[in-house]
Amino acid sequence: MSRRFWPIWLATALCVAAGLVLALCSLRPAGDGWLSALYLLGLVPLALGWLIAVRAPGGPIGAALAWLAASLLVVPAVDAWGRTPWPAADLMAALGVVAWPWQLTGFLALLLVFPDGLLPGRRWKLIAAGVPVSALVVGVAMTVTMDYAEPRYFTAPVLVPEPVWMPLMISALGLLLVVVVACGASVVLRYRRGGERTRQQLRWLILAAGTVVILMVASWIVTSLELAGPEAYSAFLLGILVLVPAAVAIAVLRHDLFEIDRLLSDSVAWFLTTLIAAALLTLGVVLTGYLAGRDSVIGLTGSVFLVALLVFPLHRRVHHAVRRVLDRDHTFLIEQISLFVEQVREGTAEPEEIETVLRVAARDPELTLLLSDPAGTGLVDLTGAVRTLPPDKVQVPLRTASTEIGVILVDPGSMRRLRRVKLAASAARLPIEVSRLRIGLRRALTDVAESRSRLVSATIDERQRLERDLHDGAQQQLVAIGMQLRAAQYRLGVGDPVAGDLELAVERLEATVAELRRLAHGVRPASLDDGLPAALARLGAECPLPVDFEVEDAASSEVVTVTAYFVVAEAMANTLKHARASRIGINVERQGDGLRVTVRDDGVGGVPVDSGLTALRDRVGSVGGRLTVTCGPSGGTTIEAVLPCAS
Repeated sequence: MSRRFWPIWLATALCVAAGLVLALCSLRPAGDGWLSALYLLGLVPLALGWLIAVRAPGGPIGAALAWLAASLLVVPAVDAWGRTPWPAADLMAALGVVAWPWQLTGFLALLLVFPDGLLPGRRWKLIAAGVPVSALVVGVAMTVTMDYAEPRYFTAPVLVPEPVWMPLMISALGLLLVVVVACGASVVLRYRRGGERTRQQLRWLILAAGTVVILMVASWIVTSLELAGPEAYSAFLLGILVLVPAAVAIAVLRHDLFEIDRLLSDSVAWFLTTLIAAALLTLGVVLTGYLAGRDSVIGLTGSVFLVALLVFPLHRRVHHAVRRVLDRDHTFLIEQISLFVEQVREGTAEPEEIETVLRVAARDPELTLLLSDPAGTGLVDLTGAVRTLPPDKVQVPLRTASTEIGVILVDPGSMRRLRRVKLAASAARLPIEVSRLRIGLRRALTDVAESRSRLVSATIDERQRLERDLHDGAQQQLVAIGMQLRAAQYRLGVGDPVAGDLELAVERLEATVAELRRLAHGVRPASLDDGLPAALARLGAECPLPVDFEVEDAASSEVVTVTAYFVVAEAMANTLKHARASRIGINVERQGDGLRVTVRDDGVGGVPVDSGLTALRDRVGSVGGRLTVTCGPSGGTTIEAVLPCAS
């Protein structure tokens, strides 16, 4: 605690102790016992100021709260002294009448220094000096003009001329008003120039001060209508002695403990709704009284019923308008995420963009969204990559009633940031869940495609193995048997009848070998051993129609090469069978990461249902490609297959 504030603490402690003793000594049966409770409440800002001075040393806020308590309690203490038989009681009674402006000095000083000291500049030092000076000027003006006041509490020691006392009093009160406005302007200026933390702290003070002002006005109305005596100001004193110090303590020590933006906007919205509803009710009563008579019960009942119907819709509109002013962060966050959710529903935005939207809405560029993989592999990012939880991040879990959706990782910070992230996650639940399900769907589709590719590769490998077995095994054995039979035939005589049987056996063996060669080539065409361009050229040479070739020698896997060959072969067979074409064009070229195979003809167009393209589509789809068939308006058919080279 800074030593420069010790005089304020000592004066405050003496004021509270002396005031409590004086209040107890001045008790009368008629009531004034509330003064004792008032001085006991004065211990609250004193204790909270001491707590702030210990927890946040060096700042003026703790001493300002102590001065707030002293300034509020000094006038009741002087007034209590004036009601005792002690010496100088008459003087104290007179001072108690004119010293009321001093009760404002503590609150005004708090406005000037909250939350981090006096604003820099000479003018603010002048305004700070003007706080006690204006209170002194008003007290002096009241003293020298007391003879003209009603009721007259004491005789003025110095009497000013009668034409002067009113301008003098107005000037003194005007000076006090200027100082009050300047202190309020310091809060506004600090709010506009301050950062997020400063604004959060000032909102606590604004909420408490606004409540105190409302209580003060309500107390003044009650006493003006003579519905209660001085005890009507108990609520006002309770607010300024308890509510304001408590709000200041929270703002300094834990400014992010609660959602002050929401508390402030809700309070202002209900207050404005109450004022508007009261105005509508008054207007309704006046109008119905004018139209239906002053004592019209129906008019009064109708007015109350109408206001009751309007109050909740009115509150919603007022609350929305107030929140846009006092709770801009909440409004901005909800509106931005709601707009993104609507774009996702309309299909104009991808749900995987939610991480970027959350970073902007929560004002945290390091925010990371991890989702639970439906396949059970752990946490993954929006690309599907498995991630681990870093130890230096704060985790905001995302879950439904029975499902762990994921987690949001943010840097360590204030409770306000965590609440903002939770609010953003709640508003963005739809795109987050859609992103998670799409990750599972993409993973399932990838697994299916990889499984299908593995099956196709295994099939091709098995066909190649079968071809080798047929060529190197059974085919070679049959050729050897035929050669042995032919040798035996040569050793027989020319007219031997066995020679004819051997000739027939050799011919059948040759037919069997030819059939085996045909089957082996059907499994994998042997012409592919020289590459796809050579195989397609040989295929075109065997075609009865002219064939135009534009074949690029693009590197591809065995699966893609075989599939491309069969696409051309099947398309040419389909043209020869159905198209009645005069020419065929074949184009094979690299397209990005894929191989595009195109077969065109100038036939009659149209593709019969039983043309065999269904099997061709299945073959192309098995390697992850796609097949399209296009018929021109004046004839001709184009069959195009795009095959992924990475298959």
